[in-house]
Amino acid sequence: MDIDLYIDFIYHGFYRLEDIEERFEEYHSMAVEASSELKEDEVILFAIYAFDEETQQFIYANFMLRKLKLEHYARVCQRLSKFCRLFCVWQG
Repeated sequence: MDIDLYIDFIYHGFYRLEDIEERFEEYHSMAVEASSELKEDEVILFAIYAFDEETQQFIYANFMLRKLKLEHYARVCQRLSKFCRLFCVWQG
């Protein structure tokens, strides 16, 4: 199965699931490393996985390192939670 890959919301083409999983580990590691600089009310959003609402098929992965206030992150989750899974790290 090929999945659309975005990095910082810029389209990079179709990739195999194995490639997406490798990219996930890479961005997770970078987010963990950067989390030492976070304030208590911040998270680093490092991945968004989108799924088709009807079939639940994996549609795309978007990788980034975005520092967000918890309040903003909560709003993003509410808006996207019906069809996306968000991944973040925080200091704690």
